[in-house]
Amino acid sequence: MAELSVFGGYAENMQILIDTRLEKFNQPWYTKYFEWDTPQISLDYTSVLGSAVINAVATVVARDSETPLATREALAKLTGEIPAIKRMIPLNENQYRHYMSLLNMPGVKDQQKKMQALKLIWDDVKKVVDSIHNRIDFLALQAISTGKIDINVDNNPDGIIVPDIDLLMPDENKTTVSTSWSDASNATPIQDIQNVVNKANSDFAKILISKNKMNEMMKSKEVKDTLAAFYGLTKAASSAETAPLTFNRLNKYMEESELPVFEIVDKKVSIEKNGVPTITSPFESKNLSFIPDGKLGVIKNALAVEEMNPVENIKYASAGRVLVSKWKQNEPFREFTKAECNAWPVIESINSIHLLTTEA
Repeated sequence: MAELSVFGGYAENMQILIDTRLEKFNQPWYTKYFEWDTPQISLDYTSVLGSAVINAVATVVARDSETPLATREALAKLTGEIPAIKRMIPLNENQYRHYMSLLNMPGVKDQQKKMQALKLIWDDVKKVVDSIHNRIDFLALQAISTGKIDINVDNNPDGIIVPDIDLLMPDENKTTVSTSWSDASNATPIQDIQNVVNKANSDFAKILISKNKMNEMMKSKEVKDTLAAFYGLTKAASSAETAPLTFNRLNKYMEESELPVFEIVDKKVSIEKNGVPTITSPFESKNLSFIPDGKLGVIKNALAVEEMNPVENIKYASAGRVLVSKWKQNEPFREFTKAECNAWPVIESINSIHLLTTEA
C-alpha cells in the first residue's frame, strides 16, 4: 500500500520544482521533428499517412467552363495501440539513513536541509523523466533510419518484445549503394546521393547521417576530389592538411549543388540489462535518411490511468506529457519515484522519407 513520501512537504512542491527547472531536463532529439498530438483516453490510434508533399497543379480551363472536380489522393492509414513507457527508481533504506543523518547533524541550517531534500527529489525526478524522453528518442530515430521499429530483448530487456513493426515505408524509397562507402578508393557517395534525389518524387530538406558515416564519407576519394574542384584547389593542395574537408564546407557544396544538406545524428542512449548499462546509438549507422522540410510526424499519446484516477497518498506532478509520481512503502522500506507516459511516435510523412544503405 502506498504511503506519503518521506520528504513530506517538499514532495508536495514537486510540481513547482519541475516547473522552475524545465530547462534542466535533457533536450530530447525528437522534438525537432515531432509534435505531441492531443492526449486521448483510448489507447487505440489511427494515423493518416500522406502520400505526397508536392501538390498537384490546378487546371487551366476556358473562361466560361465549369471548374473540374479534383480527386483526393488515396491515403494509407497506420493503426495501433499506444504502449506505456515507464521508469521507476527506489531510494533504499541505507540512502534514507544518510539523509536522516544529515537532518539530525548539529550545525546544519534549515536551508541546507531543505536544499538537500530538494536535490534528492530533483535528481530522481530528472533521471526518470529523461529516461522517458530517451526511449521516445530511441523509437523515433530507429523509425526514421530504418522504416521500422524493433523492440527486442536487447533494447527492451525488462519489457515487451515486439520485433520489426513495419511503418509502411514504400519499398521504392529504399536504395542500396553498389559500392560500400568503406571502400574509400571506389565508393561514390555524392553520386549515390544524387541518384536518390533524382529518383525521388519528393523534395528533401536534409540528409540525416551518423557521425561515423560522415567520417567515412569524408575519406572517400570522390568526395575529396569533388570538394577540391569546387574550392579550386590543385591536386597537391587537396591532399594537404589544409584541404577543405570539413562538415561545413561539405554542406556548402551540397547547398550550392542544390542537394539536401547534412545533419549529423549523434544521439546515444543507455540500455540497462541486469543492472549493467550499455550505450547504444538508435540511429542505424549504415543508413542515410533523406527527409522533407518541416515536422515528420506526431507523438500519439494517451492519458495515464492515474491522471484520471489518482491513488491516495501518492504525490503527482507532470513534466509536459510525462506523469511523475512519488510515494513510499513500509515493507520492505522504499521511497519510489516513477515516470510514466503512454506514447508512440508516428511518422506521418513516411512516404516522403527515403533511405540510402551505404553497405553493398
